[in-house]
Amino acid sequence: MQLSTPSDILQAIARFVKTSRLSANITLDELAERSGVGIATLARIEKRGVCSTDTLVRALAALGRLERLLAALTPDEPASIADLRAQHVTKPRQRARRKT
Repeated sequence: MQLSTPSDILQAIARFVKTSRLSANITLDELAERSGVGIATLARIEKRGVCSTDTLVRALAALGRLERLLAALTPDEPASIADLRAQHVTKPRQRARRKT
């Protein structure tokens, strides 16, 4: 699945949270109690994917799915020495040196 727009990504978040909750057989009330997030906020997440980062982290933690977010935020391991060197290439100077 290719997510090309911010709207697509928000919808993917909405589907992921709702699917995770339903597969765990948890009601919105139970998730609200476990996460400390209001029911209306959770319903909005499941409908539009819109929420703060803090709210998303709390909801995913309560669903036991926080590892998925952490995996997305973990940088990929370099595949080779060349990849590692490419990550540490120095940037060219942006300004000229001061004349004295």
